[in-house]
Amino acid sequence: MQHPYIILTMRRTGGTSLMSFMSAISSFPTRQHEPLNVDRVWGQITRDFTATQDQAAARAALAEQLADRPNIKHCFEIIPAHLNRILIEECAARGYRFFVLTRRNEASRLRSLFLALATQAWGPEQAARIYPEIRAGRQKAQAVSVEQGRKAVHQAAISLGQVLTVLRNRRIDHDWLVFEEIYKGETSIQDHAIRIAAQLGVQVGPDDGRLQAFASGEGQNSGAIEGFVPGMPDLMNMLEDLVLT
Repeated sequence: MQHPYIILTMRRTGGTSLMSFMSAISSFPTRQHEPLNVDRVWGQITRDFTATQDQAAARAALAEQLADRPNIKHCFEIIPAHLNRILIEECAARGYRFFVLTRRNEASRLRSLFLALATQAWGPEQAARIYPEIRAGRQKAQAVSVEQGRKAVHQAAISLGQVLTVLRNRRIDHDWLVFEEIYKGETSIQDHAIRIAAQLGVQVGPDDGRLQAFASGEGQNSGAIEGFVPGMPDLMNMLEDLVLT
């Protein structure tokens, strides 16, 4: 029997190609990535909950959206903690398979996040358009600060701890995936993909063409723009000192 899935992750972790593969093999519909973000398809639920703190209303609204059990990629660090909890509980009640996706090198994730925030280039296509403008001086990147970075480190750690606590206390089985172990580890990407597919109730062979969705992915080459973002050297020094790997 096949199961829908939810990927619990944080921004700039690198789960896009993973979800592309999982969506390709799944018989369940896939919603817009990070649907509860305030500017996304379920954003009204988040906006209403932030304004009212009405957990019963949020649960009812989520239940309606989950009726056809869509696959979900969810970035929990920018969503209210109780809304994360309700989402997890409602997905568990509907037989979802849970995946937690993090980076071993959290400083690298936050570097990528702050470069995206400073340049507003969130993907390769935007980077191809925006980076040349910044390098040519026709567009300026926003400055970043050590204080912003410190707040982001603490918020990410708190949010991850809260999500793991909810999963543990409700005895929800989950697979904790680490980006570097999938894409840079000793086990092949294909083997990881086949194992993940099995958890969804899908058999995928080593020659399955859908594996290419997992292995592929174009980077932004964000290192090429780092020197044009005011405050990045100090921010990175702080992150390398504060973040454990």
